[in-house]
Order: sequence, then C-alpha cells, then structure tokens
Amino acid sequence: MRAFTELFAPLTEQARQRSREAALAGTPQSTGDVWIFGYGSLLWDASFPHQEARTARLIGWHRSMCVWTALARGTPDLPGLSLGLLRGGACDGIALRIAAGDLDAALPVIWQREMWTDIYEPTWVSLATNGVSLSALAFTVNEASRQFTGDLTLDQIIAHIAMAKGERGPCREYLANTVIKLQAMGIADSYLEDLQDAVTARPRAD
Repeated sequence: MRAFTELFAPLTEQARQRSREAALAGTPQSTGDVWIFGYGSLLWDASFPHQEARTARLIGWHRSMCVWTALARGTPDLPGLSLGLLRGGACDGIALRIAAGDLDAALPVIWQREMWTDIYEPTWVSLATNGVSLSALAFTVNEASRQFTGDLTLDQIIAHIAMAKGERGPCREYLANTVIKLQAMGIADSYLEDLQDAVTARPRAD
C-alpha cells in the first residue's frame, strides 16, 4: 500500500483565480454560457448553479482511477483514489450548462473543489450530445502532479479503494455513487463496474 508523509499542497486562491481567468479567456463559445463536463463526482454531486444537464460523450479521453486523495476519501497514511481523465478512448458523462449570469457564483465553487491542488487542468473539449457538438470545460489530469498515481497494479487500485476513508467518507462509497449514477443514466462502464465488484468483495476498513 502507498503512503505519503503529508497532505498534498493546496493552490493559493490567487492561483485558482488566475486559472479561472485563463480558462474563460480561452473559451471557444460566444453565448456567454459555460458547459462543464462531469465524469466522476460531478455526476451525482454538482453543488453549483446550473440550468441544464445532458448526457454527453467525450472522444479522445477516458476515465481512470488515477488520482490520489489523501483528504476527502483517504489520508496520507492510507490514501484513496478518485477519477481523472487520461488521453485515449472515450468517456460518457454529463454536460452541465451554467448561465452567463451565474458564472461569478458557480465558477469559484467549481475551482475550489476541482482545483484545490494542481492535479487537474481545465481543458476545453468537444462533447457530442443530443446529436450536436458543444464545447465544454473538462478537468483533465496533470500527470506532473504528485497526486497522479502513475502505473498501479489492479490489486493496488482495488485495495486502496476498498480500505481508504477520508473526511467525506469511504473511498468505496465514491466509486459506488459514481457507478450507481452512471447506471441510472443508462451508461455502462465496464471498467468501473468491474472495480466495484472487486471492491465489494473486499472487507471494509474499520
């Protein structure tokens, strides 16, 4: 099992603000609204103002349990894992539309959550949804971050998910909530479903 000597360093609020401003400056849209692509906890816990949610597919990226979490769903002594987007394949998720008038309220909430550290990079991507293409912000993995797991064996992944627990609860709960929401949306993800089966078979942490 992997362990760390301390929590991962958070970004400063100034760094988060610069990141938000840079992301908005690079928007390819002209409507003023901003779409966010949810593929992990944003599927079932989008706690910011949004006016619309659509099932969407992202080509060229795939979901992976490749992000260490040593606070929300784990500790430095026993870190958990959370989802990130890596290059290649495809990913089905949800597109969330934030109206232009809500950006000042919504984006700081999203950046505080997704950009707490340097593990994610706000990336403009093209989504296929309802037969049309739209531009959205997705939080992809910064592979230079200390929170990127690199190559873990399947058994290591299962063990960390099964045993880790943090401020927001067990890591296995994060995985289960994601699988449940995807299935409710009619989205099959064999990668996550197989992990869920394997984790369920493991004993729970005390």
